Amino acid sequence: MVASSVRMLRVTINSQTPPVRFNITYQQMIEKYGELDLPVDISRLDPWDYQATVGGVSRMMIQLSRFLGISPTWVSLGPGYPPSARFGDILVRYVDLGPRDLAGFTSFKEGIYGESHGLLKYEFDPRDYISYTMYNWESAKLLLDELDRTDVYLVNDFQQLLVGGIIGPSAPAVLWYHIPLVPEHLGPRMAQFLRRSMEGFDATVLSTRRDLEGLIALGAGANVKQVYPFIDPDSLRPGPESAAENVLERLGVGPDERVVLLVGRMDPIKSQDVAVRAMAGVDAKLVLVGDGSFTSSALGHGKAGEWASRLMSLARELGVDSKVKFAGYLGDDELYALYARSDAVALTSNLEGFGLTVCEAWRFGKPVVVSRGAGVSELVIDGVNGFLFGQGDPESLASALGRALSAGPDVGEAGRATMEQRCSLRSNAPKLMEILEDAYSKYSGTRP
Repeated sequence: MVASSVRMLRVTINSQTPPVRFNITYQQMIEKYGELDLPVDISRLDPWDYQATVGGVSRMMIQLSRFLGISPTWVSLGPGYPPSARFGDILVRYVDLGPRDLAGFTSFKEGIYGESHGLLKYEFDPRDYISYTMYNWESAKLLLDELDRTDVYLVNDFQQLLVGGIIGPSAPAVLWYHIPLVPEHLGPRMAQFLRRSMEGFDATVLSTRRDLEGLIALGAGANVKQVYPFIDPDSLRPGPESAAENVLERLGVGPDERVVLLVGRMDPIKSQDVAVRAMAGVDAKLVLVGDGSFTSSALGHGKAGEWASRLMSLARELGVDSKVKFAGYLGDDELYALYARSDAVALTSNLEGFGLTVCEAWRFGKPVVVSRGAGVSELVIDGVNGFLFGQGDPESLASALGRALSAGPDVGEAGRATMEQRCSLRSNAPKLMEILEDAYSKYSGTRP
């Protein structure tokens, strides 16, 4: 925890994905438990009625809160959820959108996401934008409810781009933008929308040098900073070996077989198909871990299942189905045990904002194989702390995997050192706090 001789900043957090998700609606909770006091204390619920969110942004914010010793309020999307819940020391307040606005919001933010990743040129739909605005407005109202208990707002990512402008001069707001910002992928309207939105914040943090340079190239007048995303290595402790053995036995992977691990939600953006195509030339089993996204689940979309089915079909067509295993969602004990058991860890996205799974693999001293399109590739020195391959190129990936599987322990240990120095909670939380402190000081003059 950070020690300070002055009062710690009171930080209120905003992200689309909450730190805790519910598997039943608020109405179902009332029917099951009777009237519930707000905020709902999740420790009083059955454990199968909720789950801690495993997403990278939410996990980072939880780790940041614990590291700083703060008990923040956190505003997130929660369709059908109770208005508020208590998750340990965190008070979560949920924005509930109706089906129409949820669908419109999702369509608009997926348009931002798709264009930012070079997948499409989004045709702006005014009705979807209204739903996106409604979500940002409802989020900002809950955030402003916390004004008297807030020194600075920390807003995460592209789903909340309008929040800074709505909060306006009432309090400092800092945006941490986690997805790629590559100008050549953006049409004029999208570039203008991103530039204007980011100028509504007191500071904008980008996750990589690539994206920092991208925003500067757009000509934004925003106060721009760069901080690499981070993990808390102390929280990633290997589960029992039996946890990995049980998963691999269920998947039909023998105890002596080599394992290439790929962790990421089931989504074409993660380019797991490149790994499937590469496996014909790799003497190992590929284990894919992950399921769907938060908003797709809320909408009942089967995007994750559809993509997994396409990958399974591709593996059969290529004759590598015996080498490609689908683990689905895994709890932390199983996932961390699988990291420890793996022989190499791959990140295959053609374009990725960062890629925290690489830092997680480094924590376990594993050789990593990383697409040159991933933001974290800025930290990989080919052949020293990992291996790089040309994005979208199965042959390049197969070659890099071969090098990783034959690498000595020095590569993994060099990766562990990189993680500690460049993408760990200890190294990067102080940098983020400095940005928050600076934004606050410009509002308050001197701290009380």
